[in-house]
Amino acid sequence: MSREELMERTEEIFSRVYGGQSEKAVAAPGRSNIIGEHTDYNDGHVLPIAIDRFTVAAARSRSDRTVKFYSENFGDGFSIDLDEIHKDYPPWGAYVVGVVAEMEKAGYRLHGKEIAIYGNVPLGSGLSSSAAVEVCVATVVERLEGYSIPDAELVNICRRGDHNFVGVKSGPMDQFASRACRAGHAGLLDCRSLVMEHYRLPDGLIFLSIYSGIPRSLATSEYNERQESCQKAVVILSQKYPEVRALRDATVEMVKAMCDEMGDRVCRRAMHVVTEERRVQEMVAAIQAGDEARIGHILLEGHRSLSENYEVSLPILDEMVDWLYSRPGIVGARLTGAGFGGSLIGVAKEQEVDVEALKNAFLERFGARTPEDPQLWKLVTVDGAKYSE
Repeated sequence: MSREELMERTEEIFSRVYGGQSEKAVAAPGRSNIIGEHTDYNDGHVLPIAIDRFTVAAARSRSDRTVKFYSENFGDGFSIDLDEIHKDYPPWGAYVVGVVAEMEKAGYRLHGKEIAIYGNVPLGSGLSSSAAVEVCVATVVERLEGYSIPDAELVNICRRGDHNFVGVKSGPMDQFASRACRAGHAGLLDCRSLVMEHYRLPDGLIFLSIYSGIPRSLATSEYNERQESCQKAVVILSQKYPEVRALRDATVEMVKAMCDEMGDRVCRRAMHVVTEERRVQEMVAAIQAGDEARIGHILLEGHRSLSENYEVSLPILDEMVDWLYSRPGIVGARLTGAGFGGSLIGVAKEQEVDVEALKNAFLERFGARTPEDPQLWKLVTVDGAKYSE
């Protein structure tokens, strides 16, 4: 479905569930990340794109303080009282309750709402379906209330919802990409300052999303353990290098010098982050120069580090990346998202790759080996939710 078709379908869902019409509707895209994995919660840089898969929230205000949520994807709805937010909601509800609860805590007094949610960002795919839900709900509530919340503040509201209600210590990349990326551009986000710069993508290259067929769940993965290892590395590094407040401040040489104190596992976690931070800057330069060979090399180097140092890949994901590099016209590929399954991102020469044929070959090679059907499609970059209504 296109964005427009999803918006129309969500309006129909709203009318069926609540009666009448919504007052506002917002589409928030999923995201894929070109490079910069697990650097966001280390105050580093990331380089995401917003993609043409969306979650839509259609909403209407009420005169009381009751917020009603309904998700068509889950076929489920529930209500909360903003004056006494309870925990009696389904698991998916943590993402939306966290948003409105943290908006209230931040001083944004809210009225009741009726909100219908529907989307086509694949769940558990590593394309940030959860961030799209959070951002579309936060943005539609913002507009209904007449607030104008800065991007960085709205993103942090969503993140606090993740931390306090979902139990995942997310960085800012997913929500920021869903909120503020631009079509035809990659967004270089500084995760310390929460400032995003936009860089036009090279002509002649296309991006591919490859769902591995292996779903993953951040809340039940080792995602939080990776954060804890990074925090431990910072504590150790800062004893010798007080300027290191987060791993973005460290260098390869610093990490090597303190590896014995860190231990092998923490050292490898830190080494991934500091080299990935460097790869982000190198990728920006490669994109600006249109250097296809360099883009491919950086992607492969990033994947190898995710697999060997950060240990968030799987043998079959490594095999998928190697297979993609063997195909004509493919510039590069790597795991994208938190890992433990999910999706790969690919870069290809538009005139040299038949996407449909590549998809069929990928399904033939891997389709019988994964719990869900793998998918492969051409990505279209889109604007974030702040531009949507």
